Amino acid sequence: MFQHILFPTDLSPLSRGLLKYAAAFARQSKGQVTILNVQSASLPAQALRLSERALAENGFEWLVGIRRELEEMLQHEVLQGLNANAMLAEGEPAAEILRVAREKDISLVVMATQRRGFLSRPLIGSTALAVLEETPCPVLVARPPSRDFVYYKGAETTIALNRILLATDFDPVTDAAKQLAFDLAKVHGAKVTALHAIHIVLGYFPMRAKSGEDDAVALVRRNAEARFDALAAEAKAAGVNFESRLCDGRAYEVTLKLAHEIEADLIVMGCGDRKSGQPLGHHVERVIRELPCPVLVVPPRDSQTA
Repeated sequence: MFQHILFPTDLSPLSRGLLKYAAAFARQSKGQVTILNVQSASLPAQALRLSERALAENGFEWLVGIRRELEEMLQHEVLQGLNANAMLAEGEPAAEILRVAREKDISLVVMATQRRGFLSRPLIGSTALAVLEETPCPVLVARPPSRDFVYYKGAETTIALNRILLATDFDPVTDAAKQLAFDLAKVHGAKVTALHAIHIVLGYFPMRAKSGEDDAVALVRRNAEARFDALAAEAKAAGVNFESRLCDGRAYEVTLKLAHEIEADLIVMGCGDRKSGQPLGHHVERVIRELPCPVLVVPPRDSQTA
């Protein structure tokens, strides 16, 4: 499923805590892991191959510690037996992550997002946000200590994925997210709970185009129920354990609420339509700000094949 996983890291404990996700998915797919660290300062050619003495003699003493940390990460027990390598790049972190993802045909990016902001208001780190807006492949975002679904002992990893929450607006651009949620559910025997939110603005009055017709809210609800029926039939044909939830409220609010209620292990969401000028989508961003568990953001199929 995920043949080549990119693990961008700033070498912080927050980021290191997600290495097990990259290792677990790579091990399951018999794939490989590339660990990437990006520096804003200029790097010497062959930065990972030069001796420590050569680095020091040429004014790159600061790089010695970074390289040692990358080497230590490659030796982590969770990566034992895997095809894993490290990369150093210079430039703006998000731009370099996206460049490597495209050049190396990455199938999954695993990265942490920080919780910071005015008066503890959670925000998405600028690097994660920029990557999510233009990613050519799915991105798994987490912020420890959110709910976990990967465990390891030595080199043995376990993906305990039991409940997947698929937040959908039924837009065709999010079909890739639906398919990936179904694929993960089949592989791990997980249950998919599909959620669609209907938000009625304050002051709304039901409208009737003609006498005897349902008001607009009822029409929207009936359309959503029909979409869910089709989705349930698709899930049944694929052998996926499936249920649907139609909720009233803002999409991000009901997504977060339901994730807590069902103790979701993973939230899967599709990106917005990049051609519309909203590449990530307001609701996706708000969910990631306060994520209770890892979130898998999936771009449209045309982005993944571009």
